[in-house]
Amino acid sequence: MAPSNKRDHRAEDDLLDWFTISYRTLYLAAAGLLAVVGSVVYVMYFRDQPAQVVEEVAPPTVTTARFTTLEGSVKVKPVGTFEWVTADRSMVLKKSDLVRTGPGAAAEITFFDGTVVHVRPDSLITIEETSEDPSTKARKVAWHISSGEVNFQTVRKNVPGSETEVSTPTARGTVGENSNAAIRVAETGDSDFRLFAGSGRLETKSGQTYDLASSEGVKVDASGKAGPKVGLPAMPTLLAPPHQAEITYPNPNVATTLLAWKAVEGATGYHVMVDYSAYFNRPLVDRKGLRDSSVELRGLDVGKYYWRVAAIDKNGEEGDFSAFARFTVASAAGSTRGDGPPPPLVIESIDTRQNILHVKGRTEPGATVTVNGLRIEVDGDGSFTDYIPLESPGRQMVVIRATGLNGGVNERKQPVVVSY
Repeated sequence: MAPSNKRDHRAEDDLLDWFTISYRTLYLAAAGLLAVVGSVVYVMYFRDQPAQVVEEVAPPTVTTARFTTLEGSVKVKPVGTFEWVTADRSMVLKKSDLVRTGPGAAAEITFFDGTVVHVRPDSLITIEETSEDPSTKARKVAWHISSGEVNFQTVRKNVPGSETEVSTPTARGTVGENSNAAIRVAETGDSDFRLFAGSGRLETKSGQTYDLASSEGVKVDASGKAGPKVGLPAMPTLLAPPHQAEITYPNPNVATTLLAWKAVEGATGYHVMVDYSAYFNRPLVDRKGLRDSSVELRGLDVGKYYWRVAAIDKNGEEGDFSAFARFTVASAAGSTRGDGPPPPLVIESIDTRQNILHVKGRTEPGATVTVNGLRIEVDGDGSFTDYIPLESPGRQMVVIRATGLNGGVNERKQPVVVSY
């Protein structure tokens, strides 16, 4: 019988399966070995390495100065332009911008570092610096007073090297943190530096240098020569009427209101101011040289008033004004305000630009006009035009009141919308 040539396929399949299993085992073993090696490398080289920290980059500081309060006619001449434009609170003040306040006007400017500058009426200043060093974060703000008067307050400087600088045509000074000061430049060119709190250093055009402490001042003449450093009297404390007091009279037109304050040691006189505004830019009462620590005011109209006092020493040096106090004069229920007929009151125009109300009109000569209790100036012919800041945004009612010489009252109400 011839031998069979038929292949044993079962044996071949078994052999193939054996090789497949062997290769698979090798692959699995190699993968396992790589995993072990990777784990060892991670433990040895990466586990103990400090985690990578992604440093957040702080956004750059916006180094600006802005108006926070505007009263009356305030103009700005932006750098690179030739026209004066009306100031508003949306403006950003830059280096070399000019700011001018008109008669009876005032402005409050806040720099990005928190320094607050109050520009008094009939003043001209230049923004000289508002910057931050990108490497040290030291901040610098500066302004120049060409004429008029400014009061200002600095805040704590959290970064070493930060600086507040102020200058006049005849002197330049640096002011420390948490300081309160006033600088006046007269029409003659003389400058008056008064530091009420904090510290400062002054260098005159002629090369004189002074270190100033709280309650000290220096006067510099138009040639840049300074006189001796002088002490300033302390700030008075107001007694009556206290802040937010309401005083009611049967007939305010003939009533007498007493203002009283605590006497200051070493003071030989006092400077009293009463205004419808806390900025005292159009004072109803502005009296210097009062010997007593009180004064009587007769015939105040119904409305709100602000008052403050500064002490004056024997050398004529005036100290810092007290914090203001506000009081309200009211008429008793059922009493009459006056026997005469109401004066004419014509409102020719009234409009708002952001939070500034512009009102224009006319009444009888000699009449008193108030807008929301704030007295505005009336010309000799009875005409008036003024700009009044409104504190609250949104729709509101503006009350315009004219009081005649005979006590008669005429009132107009006008709804306006204030937007910031």
